Amino acid sequence: MHRFPLFRPLICVSLGLVTHCACAALQPLAEAPLASDTELHCHFNRDASTDCTTTYHYTILKPSGREMLSRIDFSYQQADGFELINAESTAPGDKPRALDKTQIDTRTAPNPDQGFSRETQTSLAFPNLRVGTQIRYTVREHYAAKPLMTEFHYAMQFGPSAARRDRFKARFTAERPIHWRGELMDGFTVTPSANRMALDVVQKAPTYLNYINESANAYIRLIPRIEVGSSLDRQQYFGHFAQRYNDILGAHLPPQSAAAVASARHLPPAQKVAALMQHINDHYRYLGDWRASDRGYVPFSLAQIEQHGYGDCKDLSTLLAAMLKASAIKAETAWVSRGDAVESLLIPGTNAPNHAIVRAEVNGQVWWLDPTNPVFAPGHTLPDIQDRWVLVSDAQGLVREEHIPLQPADTTLILDKRERFDANGNASVSATVDFRGLPLMQLSIADREQGATATDQNICDNFGKQITDCQVHRPATAFVVPGTYKASVNLTDLRPMEPLGDDHIYTDALLQDKWDEFLNYRRNGQLGDLYLGNPETLDYTITLSGARIDKDIQGCQVRSPWYDFDLKGERVDGDWRYHYTLTQKKRWLSHEEIVSTPFETMINETRACGEQVHQVVKL
Repeated sequence: MHRFPLFRPLICVSLGLVTHCACAALQPLAEAPLASDTELHCHFNRDASTDCTTTYHYTILKPSGREMLSRIDFSYQQADGFELINAESTAPGDKPRALDKTQIDTRTAPNPDQGFSRETQTSLAFPNLRVGTQIRYTVREHYAAKPLMTEFHYAMQFGPSAARRDRFKARFTAERPIHWRGELMDGFTVTPSANRMALDVVQKAPTYLNYINESANAYIRLIPRIEVGSSLDRQQYFGHFAQRYNDILGAHLPPQSAAAVASARHLPPAQKVAALMQHINDHYRYLGDWRASDRGYVPFSLAQIEQHGYGDCKDLSTLLAAMLKASAIKAETAWVSRGDAVESLLIPGTNAPNHAIVRAEVNGQVWWLDPTNPVFAPGHTLPDIQDRWVLVSDAQGLVREEHIPLQPADTTLILDKRERFDANGNASVSATVDFRGLPLMQLSIADREQGATATDQNICDNFGKQITDCQVHRPATAFVVPGTYKASVNLTDLRPMEPLGDDHIYTDALLQDKWDEFLNYRRNGQLGDLYLGNPETLDYTITLSGARIDKDIQGCQVRSPWYDFDLKGERVDGDWRYHYTLTQKKRWLSHEEIVSTPFETMINETRACGEQVHQVVKL
């Protein structure tokens, strides 16, 4: 079962490899598979270690709830402690029965996908579970203080869950005053003691909140959450780490890194940054090493990183910052929460960031650099760290908060496609595609991870429903991507149009299908916010020949806070050509925006404008 972590390590997951589980409508209370009753007591010790005792009580309401409790895992570091105080199950109409020792398994936990750890895992397997069975278990966990960590910070969230939450009570105690901040906590009573050395969080009434049939890119971004800490000052949390980073950055560069800096010394600043990013990509891989200890926020030394040839985000970011500083480029290490969705910063403590990056100043501009990614576009901020708070450490060891801006809606894809129809309704298709920005970076990552042949097949699949003889001609992609990258495509489409008696119907798939997602969202009563990714502009020119087209395009445009659309058409030497640009202006669409009347107006106007492209074609 889910347990709220006391410390979230810098996880540094590579771009494009994370998928989010999107949970449309609220699931009915009668379908809840589990009921939960949880009581938690955590004590924050003077040395920043923590001791927590938690009692979990579950009642199985549906058969699927049995599978959810099939095996319950607890993983913990060697320096930490774990104790199972008691565990029992109660079958319907029966007495409580203690969990037999044979149903408790303790072993070495598996290593993470990209790293080494020395964690122990204890698993519980309750026997004879069926609907109506209740299980109860109490565990005591000790979390040792991480290196240089002097303050405590604990984050607790109450997001959507398949378990009905009948009761929840948490008590926090400490040997110094407790600070707290919350968001959407109206369903809880939060009571601090008079001396602020204790804090009680109690759920007011049973609740069930779970979502079904949401879109794959849907998130519930605002949920009840509370954070407690020993301070509200980011310097108290991160000052010791900032000083340690500066000590590491002050050391001499190891030989390979020094040679890379020397070889790039005559390059202009932007090219110098690209060369150093290329060096790290060529010589280092992302791999976290927590075998000796859970280092928390503390990187290895520069010499150790070079010796290993790998590192996690804090290691590679520290090495990059040192190389940039040695190249006379201002560079500072920074901590950020990485991912599509980011929470506001309630308490600027050590549980808030999950990733380390570099803030660099290049030709008067601020670049946010992430050396753990398998691709780099100079001056481009990747979407998983855009539009969010970031904590930056300066050369004096002071930590400040900044905001990483949203990437502007640049043109990312320019398509010039030519289709010639024959007497059988087939089409010979030739096209040039100009990739830029994020689509180009995604292309480079795809080539790297699956090979160019598979990527070419994916490109071909975007040009029709029944294609054959597809050939893609393009240069090799690289780690450092250029500002523009062109590919040519030639193929035969055996189904470019739908038959209609003796005629055919031509449609543009993008213009036809683009808005279906939003219409389905409104029709199905979905509730999540939709993640769209980077703002961008698509620029498409389509030329049709070899057939008679039913009507001319009059041209139209739509303007809204969310999308801008421009369409125009013309006849050129007997061919029929249309051109349109579609600009996505936002990174997120909230539920309130999607169900609003202005958004519905935008959909209707854009669909009406785009339907001019739908044509009756005579061969």
